[in-house]
Amino acid sequence: MFLSNVSIKRPYFASMINLVIIIFGLISFSRMGIDREPNVEFPYASVSVTYNGVNPKTSEEILLKPLEDALKGLQGLKTMYGSAFQGGASIFLEFNLDTDGDKAVNNVRNIISAVNLPKDAEKPIVKKIESNKKPIMELGITSKSLSTQEISRFTLDEIKPRLQRIEGVGDVLVYGYQDREIHINLNSSLLNAMQISPSSLKGNIENQILNKPSGTLRSTFINMGISTYSIPYTIDSIAKIPINIKDKPLIRIEDFSTVTNSLAEETSYSEYNGVKTISIAIKKESKGNILQIATNIKKEIEKLNKENTNKIEIITLSDDSLYIKDSFNAVLFDIILGAFLAVVVVFIFLHDWKNTFICSVAIPASLIGTFAVIHYLKFTLNDLTLLGLTLSIGILVDDAIVVIENIHRHKLMGKSAIKAAMDGSAEIGLAALAVTLAIVAVFVPIAFMEGIVGRYFYEFGITVATAVLISLFVAFTIVPMMSSKLLNENNIKKENKFIILFNQFFNKIQNNYQNILKRILNRKKTTILIGFIIFILSVLLLNFVPKTFQPDIDDSKVYFNFSLSQGTPLSTSIHRAKEIQEFIRKYPGVENVSMNVGAGETNSVSTINFTIMLVKPNKRNFTKNEFTDHITNDAKKFIRSDKEKIGSGDSYKQIQVNLISSNKDALNSYSKKLIEFINTIPEAKGATSSLQDPAYELRVLPNRLKAASFDVSLNDIADTIELLFKGVKVGNFYADGRFYDIKIMLPIKINQTMNDLTGVLVPNSKGGQVLLSSVATIEKVPIDPVIEHINGNNNLNVSADYYGKDLESAVHKIESFINKTIPFGVTHGLDGNSEFFKETIKNISSALLLAILFIFMVLCAQFENIKAPLSIMLSVPLAFSGTFLALLITNEALSIDSMIGIILLMGLVTKNAILLVEFAQQKMAEGMNVEEALLESAVVRFRPIMMTTLTMIAGMLPLILSSGAGSEARANMGIAVMGGLISSTILTLIIVPCAYSLLVGFKPQTIKAKLHFRKKHKLKNS
Repeated sequence: MFLSNVSIKRPYFASMINLVIIIFGLISFSRMGIDREPNVEFPYASVSVTYNGVNPKTSEEILLKPLEDALKGLQGLKTMYGSAFQGGASIFLEFNLDTDGDKAVNNVRNIISAVNLPKDAEKPIVKKIESNKKPIMELGITSKSLSTQEISRFTLDEIKPRLQRIEGVGDVLVYGYQDREIHINLNSSLLNAMQISPSSLKGNIENQILNKPSGTLRSTFINMGISTYSIPYTIDSIAKIPINIKDKPLIRIEDFSTVTNSLAEETSYSEYNGVKTISIAIKKESKGNILQIATNIKKEIEKLNKENTNKIEIITLSDDSLYIKDSFNAVLFDIILGAFLAVVVVFIFLHDWKNTFICSVAIPASLIGTFAVIHYLKFTLNDLTLLGLTLSIGILVDDAIVVIENIHRHKLMGKSAIKAAMDGSAEIGLAALAVTLAIVAVFVPIAFMEGIVGRYFYEFGITVATAVLISLFVAFTIVPMMSSKLLNENNIKKENKFIILFNQFFNKIQNNYQNILKRILNRKKTTILIGFIIFILSVLLLNFVPKTFQPDIDDSKVYFNFSLSQGTPLSTSIHRAKEIQEFIRKYPGVENVSMNVGAGETNSVSTINFTIMLVKPNKRNFTKNEFTDHITNDAKKFIRSDKEKIGSGDSYKQIQVNLISSNKDALNSYSKKLIEFINTIPEAKGATSSLQDPAYELRVLPNRLKAASFDVSLNDIADTIELLFKGVKVGNFYADGRFYDIKIMLPIKINQTMNDLTGVLVPNSKGGQVLLSSVATIEKVPIDPVIEHINGNNNLNVSADYYGKDLESAVHKIESFINKTIPFGVTHGLDGNSEFFKETIKNISSALLLAILFIFMVLCAQFENIKAPLSIMLSVPLAFSGTFLALLITNEALSIDSMIGIILLMGLVTKNAILLVEFAQQKMAEGMNVEEALLESAVVRFRPIMMTTLTMIAGMLPLILSSGAGSEARANMGIAVMGGLISSTILTLIIVPCAYSLLVGFKPQTIKAKLHFRKKHKLKNS
C-alpha cells in the first residue's frame, strides 16, 4: 500500500501528520460544548394574541379562526395546532423538515400583519420556537426579612438581569412574584350617596395623571422636547387629586375612596420543600454549552448570596447539568474501560507488549482526531456523539489488529521488520479498506435518514464514520511505521507458560474449526438451508421481542400534577397543594419537592404542578416509573370530587391520539370510550383527554328596550362592570426610580355574591344612575376553558403514560380498537412517541435496506465481481438471530437505539466474511481450487477474525454493564450489537465458505484474477 510504504520510509513525516491530527483534536475537544441532545433545529413557529376579558368561545370566533384561515395555505406547513382560551388565542405551526425555519417565521409575520383582528386585541406576537425549550435550571428565591413586594422587586431588578447577562443564557422566566400597585378602592355607598357612577371617574382620573409628549421648542442653538407631566409621587398626592364631574361639586379622590399601597393580584404561587419562593426558570440558547452555562450561573448565584446575605437566599430547585455531567462522566468511563479491555484482548492474542502498544495507539489517535472533525461540523459532546465514540472503541482498533497481525505473521516467516511491515500491510490492505468502507457505507443512510429521528442520529452516524476513517488512516501510517521500528530481529521472545497454554488452546479451536469446515464443505446445500432456517426462526423470534420508541431513562426527576375543578380560587389551590406536598415529601427516596400553582403551560390556578427530585438510582430500590405509578395511586385519597384529576406532569406522553371532528359532542363521547379502553391496558397509566370540565361564566344580558328607556348605553354597562370587578389602570405612580400602575377598583372581597353584581349602579346619559338588574338579566353559563383545533378542525387529545417495554403492542391494540369503534365523522391520528415510533420503523427500515445496498455496491467495486459480494452479504441476515435472542434473554425492547445498532451491525458482520473471502481469492489466483483456498483462509484468517470480534465485544461490554446516568439507552444498543456480533461471527465462519464455494465452484480463479494478482505483486516488488 502506498501510505504504508511512505510511512515506513519516512517515519518522521508519518508521525508529524498524525501528531497534527491529534493536536487539532485536543484543541477541538477543549472547545466543544457538552449537552444532553444534539443541537437540532426544527422549523416550528408560534403565534399568540391577547384580548383581555374575552371568553374562549368568543376568542375562537374573533381571534383563532381568522388567524387559522389566513395561515392554512402557508407554504411548507405540515400541521397547525390552535388553542382558544380565556383572554386570547395561540397557534403552534409545525413545518416540513426541509423548510427553512427563519423564512417560514418571516412568512408567518407577513401573513399575520394583514389579518383584521378586533381593535382592542393586542398585536399578535410571532416567535420562532426552539426545539429544546425546557429550562436547564430552576431557582427559588426566599427571604426572611423582605416583604413579598421587596423580594419581587429585587428578583426582577437585580437577579433576573444579572442572570440574563450570562453568556449562553436565553430566556429567564419569573413565577410567583407580586409587583407593587396603587389601588384606589372605591366606596360604593359613598358613590351612590353622591350620585356618581364609577365609570365616570375613570376618564376624570386619567386626565389628572399624565406624562404626555407635547412637541418641541426650537431655537437657533438648541432644540428641546416638551412634555406635560403630572405624575404623583406619594399616596397622599393621589388622594388629593381633584375630580370635576358635570353638575357636581368639586371633590377629591379621598372623598369617595381609600388609596392604598398594595400588590398586584397574585396569579401564581411557588414553594420549595414547604418554603414559599419566587421561582426562576432559566433556558439556554440553542448553541450554548450547558455545563459551562450552569457553572457560570452557579458562580453568579454564589456572588448574589454573598452580597445579599441578610436579604435573600437563592436555592437551586433543579439542575439538568448535573445529570448531563453524570452521563458524560459515565460515558467517558465506558470509553476508557472499553479501550482498556480491547487492549487486554489484543495482548492476550499477540502476547507481546510491543505489538499491543502499536495496536493500541490507534484508539487514542482515532478518538482524538475525531474531535477535530465533529467540532468543525459544530457538533457537541452529547448522548449520541458520545455513544458513537463508545461503540467505535472496538472498531477503531479493528484495522490496526488486522494489519499488525498480518505483519506479525510475516515476521514469523523470518522476514526483517521493514520487509514484514511492507509485505504484511500490502497483503491485507485491500481487505482492510473493504472492511472500513463497508462500515462507512452503513452510516451514509443513518446520517441522512429522514424525519425527526434522522435529525437526531445524523451526528451519531457522522461521528462513527469519521472515527472509522481516521482509524484506517492510522492503521496504514502509524502501525506499519512503528512495526518496522519496534519489531526488530530480536523481537521473538521465549514464550512463557500462559502464552504456551493459550496458543495450545487457540490452535485446538482453530484446528477443530478447520476440520468442521472440511466436513461442512461436503454438505454445502444442507448447511446453507440450516442457515436459512435459523434466519426464519430469528424473524419469528422478533414477534416475542417487545418494541418501543426509546428505553425509559431514569433521570430522577418526576413531574406530577393535581387538577382541581375549574374556577377554584388560588387560595384554595394553595391550601390543597400544601397538603399534597407534605404527603409527597414523606415518601421514601424523595430528595426535594417544588410546587407551583398557576405557573404551568395553561397558567390555570386550578392546576397544581409538582417537580419531585428523587435520590440517584443507585441509592434507591425502585425506578422512577414505579415511583410515579405508586404516588399517582396513593394521591387519589386527596380527590374530593369527580371533577378532580391526577396525572403525570410531563406533557409529552408515550401514547397520544388526536381525535378530530366538527362535532364536539361526538368527540367528547368517543374520547371517554377510548380512555376506558386504554385503561384496560395494564402498562398504560393515567389515561386522560384534553377535554376539561366546564368553567362557569356570569353572562350579563342587557335588555335593549329597557336600557334605551333608561337612557343607558350597553358600553356603559360593560365599562362599569369591568371597572368594579376587574379594575382599570388609570395612570402611573413614580417612586424608588420606577413607575407603578394605579388602578381604580372595588375593594376585593373573598365572598362575593350575585347581589354584588345585580346591585351595581350604571350611569345614564342624563347624569343619573340605574340598577343593573333594571336593564339586564344575569345567567350562569358553562363554557369550555380551552378550545383546541388541529388544522382548523375541533380536536381532542387522548394521552397516557406507558410504563411497559412493548409500546408497539399497546399502540397496535389502540389502533385496532379505534378502527373498529370510531364513529362516522370522527378521524384520528397518532401523536407524540406513538407517532415517532411508527415514523422511526419506516425510516430505519429504509435506512437498513439502503445500508445493505451500499455495502453490496462497495464490495462489488472492491472485488470486481458479483459472486464474492453475494456470498459475503449472506453474513448480514445471520446477525439478526443473535440480536433478537439477546434482547429477548435480557428483557430489553427493540427500540430506536437497538435498531440503529442493527444498522451498525450490517457493516461489522461483513468484516469477517470479507477477510475470509478476500484471502481465499488471493490463494485461488495463485492456483488453488476454491475448497483449498477456503481451508487455507480459515487457518490464516481465523486469528484476526476472532481478535477483532472479541475486541469489539470487549469495547462494548462497559455499555452493557454501565449503571451511570443515561445507561439505559447505551445498554440497549450495546446488547443488540453484541448479540448480533456473536451469532454472525459463529455462523459466518460456517455459512459464508459454503455459499462462496457453491457460487464459485471447484475451478481455479479466472485468468483475469490471476493476471490481476501477478500485476499487483509486480508493482509491489518494483
